Amino acid sequence: MAHTKINYVLILFLATLLFAGCKKKSKENTTVIWEVVNPVTATPYVNMLVRLYEAKKTNKGIEHTLVYEGKTDQSGRAEFSFKANLAGKFWYRPEINEGSLGVNGIDYSVIKQPSPSDENVLKDEENVVRYEIVPNGEFVIHIKNTNCLNANDKMRYRINQLYTRPFDGYSNWSPSPTLTSGYYEGCYESLSNVLVNPSDSIVYELEVIKNNNTELIKLKFHNRPNEVDTIKLYY
Repeated sequence: MAHTKINYVLILFLATLLFAGCKKKSKENTTVIWEVVNPVTATPYVNMLVRLYEAKKTNKGIEHTLVYEGKTDQSGRAEFSFKANLAGKFWYRPEINEGSLGVNGIDYSVIKQPSPSDENVLKDEENVVRYEIVPNGEFVIHIKNTNCLNANDKMRYRINQLYTRPFDGYSNWSPSPTLTSGYYEGCYESLSNVLVNPSDSIVYELEVIKNNNTELIKLKFHNRPNEVDTIKLYY
């Protein structure tokens, strides 16, 4: 009888484990809202393909099952609600088809996106996953002392990228003091090679010294995509 009782307990324990390992659907809705936008121009990405995967931990690794596939609307949003599996070995991973925009770092730059973790989608809650993407733009920098007084004229500049690097503040001064005197001197003029940068609103702060007087000049530019803009740093 003792052995029979132990067997019953063992069977009950194994059944409990089996039940716990099965998918248990929530009674509440889990909602995922995709937002895909250009933060510089506030332009939404329309008809961007979005997906939601259910991820599951297994002995062989992580398995992914497609749960939802759709496209963003005219406001750059897509929404999907479902009953999530509550077991801890299941989680959900959203994504967008950003590859349709070209090559990351060449054609566009992703400024903000969800981190690849199981905390992206909280079960039984509304989850807004935001993607901020800007196209890249090409430009040249034309530096010219348009009112040259003498060889003692000096200028240096630094930049502040307002949207793509909002928390960095101003960059270091250019030219670098470790390579030169730290200033463009005299009747200076130069034209850079074509540069590639995320299309952004950029503030250039120029420190100009002439006749021993120092003046700070702030110039704001927006390097546009699909154009080769000329940023004119004239002083």
